[in-house]
Amino acid sequence: MKHLPLILFEDAAAAHLEPLTLTRPVHDLRVGLLTIRERWTLALGARSASGPLRPHLRGLFDPPPQRPLAAIWINARYLPTPTLLAALRKDKSGHARHGDDVVAAYGTAAESAAWMERGQPLPRGRGRRVGGEPPRLMHPWDICRLAAGEITAEAAVIGWPAGRGVGLSPTAIVDRPERLFMRAGAVVEPGAVLVTEDGPILLDEGARVMAGAMIRGPVAVGRDATVRMGARLYGGTVVGPRSKVGGEVAATVFHSCSNKAHEGYVGNSVFGQWVNLGADTTASNLKMTYGTVKMLDWPTGVEVDTGEQFVGTIMADHCKTGINTMLNTGTICGVSSIILGAGFPARAIGSFKWVQPWAVTDYRLEKALVDMERMMARRGVALAPAYRRMMTSIYESGRR
Repeated sequence: MKHLPLILFEDAAAAHLEPLTLTRPVHDLRVGLLTIRERWTLALGARSASGPLRPHLRGLFDPPPQRPLAAIWINARYLPTPTLLAALRKDKSGHARHGDDVVAAYGTAAESAAWMERGQPLPRGRGRRVGGEPPRLMHPWDICRLAAGEITAEAAVIGWPAGRGVGLSPTAIVDRPERLFMRAGAVVEPGAVLVTEDGPILLDEGARVMAGAMIRGPVAVGRDATVRMGARLYGGTVVGPRSKVGGEVAATVFHSCSNKAHEGYVGNSVFGQWVNLGADTTASNLKMTYGTVKMLDWPTGVEVDTGEQFVGTIMADHCKTGINTMLNTGTICGVSSIILGAGFPARAIGSFKWVQPWAVTDYRLEKALVDMERMMARRGVALAPAYRRMMTSIYESGRR
């Protein structure tokens, strides 16, 4: 199995991960430092590829294999664990189920070709049953629930050096250096405090923890990301590649190129790519009644009970908030919306909306694309034709 390529696929339940997956396949979601595809590739030591891509994502992500090949198909909603990996290795067919879900399946070249047409595997027989509750994504809020465990698991397998790296200032405070993992080029400036008592801290290449920042693990800071001066980061926080984060943050995952550069609190939240939170934006994560949080299930439009006491905001790509924005507990926001003004906006905000206290209006596609292009250009990224087509498809679809 080790030498077989991996194909990451989406099953029917993957639709419930919208709106984060309106702009990416499930395997491109970031639960810890790594994306799901990167985690599986590392876990099985194999090359990986996308499975069938939804039409509007084609041209933006690696295409499926161009010729039929024997492969292990992996359900992208599931995360690798030692127990799950052992189950896959014990069954020579590489076929595993959890409940009604196909978790993994070996396909010959002919079967893989048929499964590509079908969109997901249709394996032979019952396969090995995976017991317990393996970590998997059912809804977007599962990402922040699982992030702390993923960061801890990644620290054990990434193979980075531990201890006081070259980029660690002599005046930075680290309680247990053996749980600090720094790649070459990562920097921790004077006066930063890194506490690893509750979990490891991972700093990828080019990551910068600025002076006076305080981090309590498990926390991961991605490639070329920045933790701003005086920031306070608590366990379960992921600062994705090229993101900038300041203020107070707990159990929150930022995908790449997103900014929360200033003061304000966010907790138990997930933010997509190219999100910008204005100064003093605050996302509540606890109801005043201390009850479980309800949130909209995006594809069905039905409010569901998350079963969690702490859930903040789920915000898809290219959303922005103005200064002093307040986001209520259990807020969910689609792609490319702007939220401005005093008071709490609605807890469910569609894609391409301009939200103000007195009105919610459409964010015209042409205007939104111009604004995306400007924001991306600041990071030296061009708005590619395929990206423009994806956004146009989301705008014109009924799933926004």
